[in-house]
Amino acid sequence: MKKWIIKQQDPAEVRRLAAETGVTPFAAKLLLNRGITDRDSADSFFNSEEISDPFEIADMDKAVDAINNAMDNGDKITVYGDYDCDGITATVILFSYLEAMGAEVDWYIPSRDEGYGLNKKAIDLMAENGTQLVITVDNGISAALEAAYLKEKGIDLIITDHHQVPDTLPDALAVIDPHRPDDFCKCKELAGCGVALKLVMALENDVDSVMENWGDFAAIGTVGDLVPLIGENRIIVKRGLANLNYSENGGLIELLRQCGIHEDDDVPSVTAAFTICPRINAAGRFAHPKDAAELFLCDNPIMYRQMAENLSMLNLRRQEEEKAILAQISKQIQEDPLIVKSRVIAVSGKGWKHGVIGIVASKLMNRFGKPVLVITEEGETARGSARSVEGFSLFEMLTELSDYLLKFGGHTKAAGFTLETERIGEFTQAVKEYAKRTKPVMPKDFVTAEMSLSAEELTIENVESLEYFQPFGEGNPSPVFHISNAEIKSLKSLKEGKYVAFTIALGGREFKVLNFSAGFDSFGYKEGERVDLLVTAEINEYNGNRSVNLKLADICRVGLNRDRFFAAEDAYERLCCCEPVDPALAKRVIPDRETQKAVYDIVRKNSCLSACADIAYSKKINYCMFRVALDIFESAGLMQINEYENTVVLKKAEGKADLKHSPVIERIKKVLGV
Repeated sequence: MKKWIIKQQDPAEVRRLAAETGVTPFAAKLLLNRGITDRDSADSFFNSEEISDPFEIADMDKAVDAINNAMDNGDKITVYGDYDCDGITATVILFSYLEAMGAEVDWYIPSRDEGYGLNKKAIDLMAENGTQLVITVDNGISAALEAAYLKEKGIDLIITDHHQVPDTLPDALAVIDPHRPDDFCKCKELAGCGVALKLVMALENDVDSVMENWGDFAAIGTVGDLVPLIGENRIIVKRGLANLNYSENGGLIELLRQCGIHEDDDVPSVTAAFTICPRINAAGRFAHPKDAAELFLCDNPIMYRQMAENLSMLNLRRQEEEKAILAQISKQIQEDPLIVKSRVIAVSGKGWKHGVIGIVASKLMNRFGKPVLVITEEGETARGSARSVEGFSLFEMLTELSDYLLKFGGHTKAAGFTLETERIGEFTQAVKEYAKRTKPVMPKDFVTAEMSLSAEELTIENVESLEYFQPFGEGNPSPVFHISNAEIKSLKSLKEGKYVAFTIALGGREFKVLNFSAGFDSFGYKEGERVDLLVTAEINEYNGNRSVNLKLADICRVGLNRDRFFAAEDAYERLCCCEPVDPALAKRVIPDRETQKAVYDIVRKNSCLSACADIAYSKKINYCMFRVALDIFESAGLMQINEYENTVVLKKAEGKADLKHSPVIERIKKVLGV
């Protein structure tokens, strides 16, 4: 269960902004949530297509002069990229431009096994191939040692990057990074491909023609790198995705076909994020990133389809690998439920694909709402990927525990690290102790809703207006809405029970809700029940009729007090981990016979764990006592709990179970000291 944050807007401010801009009150609320408070900023948000002068970026003039000199002298240039979607698209943009200008140019993208950024082996190869100027894209800002090595080899260097800068910049002819402290450009949040695009704009001394030719690749890379879609990033993505319909790149056109995107189809940023970007990233995860770059740089139409199909096959392999790793983790959790009851979830396995464990960590974090570390053992060393919730900094944690690690890097909510395999156990234990010491109460994952909606506000006009807020992504999230006290009228199984659709009654109207996160049998809510929901909204067209359709983001029964639930959940997990709990809680922790009977009856009628907890709460049974009752039944062989699948089912036990003297109760009494 996640925390719900429902934004509130000042009615007077909503009326003022609506009157000032001419938008509906519904749209005015969305604008206010995005910090847009006046007509000028609203006009800029909706209509601006202006991209700032690329020469505003520090060292851009130096880079342009050096590249032009290299081209004039016939020097060999190598564009050095990165193995993710951002780095691949950045490489394609800069290389294809320089090639079109007649430069003697090559490109190099390291494999994931080589590691991120410049490396000496690659430098030696480039030197052997006669490279005289290296231009990095989406990397290089921390490559001080590699920059010095290039200088020893007599190779010039230009760095273009978008990551945070170190105290001392690498020695290069030009260092282009909007995060330089002496850089005063307006576009601080550009992706690596965005920086490469700006470099091409400066070289060409033209913005619009460059956007027309390479804006599509910049849009895809920007979406793929999850940078905030605000300011110039919003313009790049908006214009670039529109350009996909007119792309002349044969490889990209074929890849779009593989994604089910056809000519004249509008491509929202969400579609790009979930269909195009994963296929490009799959090359770096399961083969070599050059497989993706070569598709876009190939000039052989006969090869387009085969190469695009290869990316789709690699993406399927990525999905299968994810499923395989998650299945192993599910088994680990089933054997040791304390894994998910700890403050930080840490799992490890042998031979898990390093390029996939970050995605797995994200999925586990979203499923359980906790920081997650996923570690793959690779012989004597192991590599890990971590994801976290707001309020628990992975970078701070890894910095404090750096003695356990060979190396680490990352940000507050996403990080990677390497350590000796034999130290995995002591490292994960240190992680748990760190979390216990620094966060007496762990922060909860949350979902933010833009506003509470009544039936009167769920109109076709309002939902249609969401299109004007596109593209959605980091910094401009796809709107989620809160609906309270709706009645479930009917339920329907979809895709042979894989998903569920249900109809709600709200304010005298009915709306269809699609749920793609739970199957029909495990949904856990029945006809006639009243629920609160978080949803996204879209327009459905069928047989010429248009209606508002909703997609479920979260659901609970009416009346749930989330703060009390989280307090009870925290107490239960403390008990499981044998952490101190106030002895006064004993009466609200240990279930009596009547409560045990009620919990048993709830499970007999429903197998969805979270729905059972919801029902128990409605019967005045707090979550901690409910879970203790389940543990008592499971220890007696009467139930089986699957934390990963979110299920609890009854089992037939042999003989009569002694619930009164359950080892679970004895353990809890010992922890409580009663």
